[in-house]
Amino acid sequence: MRLGQQNIEVDALALMPYFNSARFVARTTPLVSTSWDGDARSTTAKTLIDLSAVFGVPAGIKGVLLYVAIRDSGSAATDTYLILGPNSTANSGMGFSCLTVNDRWARYGGVTIPCSTDGDIYYQIAASGASTFDVLMEVWGYWQ
Repeated sequence: MRLGQQNIEVDALALMPYFNSARFVARTTPLVSTSWDGDARSTTAKTLIDLSAVFGVPAGIKGVLLYVAIRDSGSAATDTYLILGPNSTANSGMGFSCLTVNDRWARYGGVTIPCSTDGDIYYQIAASGASTFDVLMEVWGYWQ
């Protein structure tokens, strides 16, 4: 990963205590879903994404490597965000903020989200209005 002028290396073994010596499966093409290809969404309480049914990953995976892109048509005037995590607890997980410019895509790559014991994740959205928040998600790898 490259951040500014610095190279940052991530030791995959450092992640092993959580993933309990799981095997990482890298994808050369992403797993995609018509449910997460930029569709407009509204504010949503924590809701399950069944990764095996929606993206075709194996059931029971430990974590998922995602590319996420989000935007909201009213993000300049209000706090808009997406939260992804392994549980249904409100405001718990990894947060992704929209840009403070209306309808401009914010892109996040290489994000690992731990999964529930069933191999699924939950999402939560804070949108500026009804059907104003667009989300694109792609699966680029997973730990099984």
